[in-house]
Amino acid sequence: MILPLKAALLVFLANPDHAILLLLCGILFIYAEFNKPGTVILGCFGALLMMFALYGLGHLPIRPAAVAVGLGGVALIGLGCRLQKLGRVAEIAGTLCIGLGLVNLVASPPVHFLVAIVAAAIFSFVTGWLVRIALLARQNKSVVGPQALVGNIATVHTPLTPSGQVEVCGELWPATLRGSEFQPAGAAVIVRSVHGRELLVETGPAQSNSA
Repeated sequence: MILPLKAALLVFLANPDHAILLLLCGILFIYAEFNKPGTVILGCFGALLMMFALYGLGHLPIRPAAVAVGLGGVALIGLGCRLQKLGRVAEIAGTLCIGLGLVNLVASPPVHFLVAIVAAAIFSFVTGWLVRIALLARQNKSVVGPQALVGNIATVHTPLTPSGQVEVCGELWPATLRGSEFQPAGAAVIVRSVHGRELLVETGPAQSNSA
């Protein structure tokens, strides 16, 4: 007997293993959309898979305690990505919590142990990898604009008495000398800070020692 399409889809989605795998694939597609924004189709397809998965899980007897354990595992993975010493321990604990939550998610029929462990491991690995990339990109975010000049060596263009002009990165900037009253044209100074369009500079270590 051939079931109608809606009934066949519901039978497929009512299988907790199928629902969990669809949910995992949907999350991965949405991750891919965030990693490469503008694709749109990946995010839409991921959202569609997640809706199918949630529709199937909605027809199953879900245990709220298992959901809480799984969400706790997700929180542990996020915490582990931010920790340095105990980060791996927290991620492993989070993976185990997610696997335990998935195994006990549905009262009947239960999620197969292998499906729960594989889904938890893939989710934990991909989530941890993407969170680390995001944190690293945030830490290594390059400074743009005038603040990028701080720490550079500048050449005095017009004598600093103590104000004048310096050349840094091929551009002329008004500058004020700190710690000294005079630097001749051609001398090298270090940019220490930027205030509006004016640089605060000071002599280098070698010049300070010679003085």
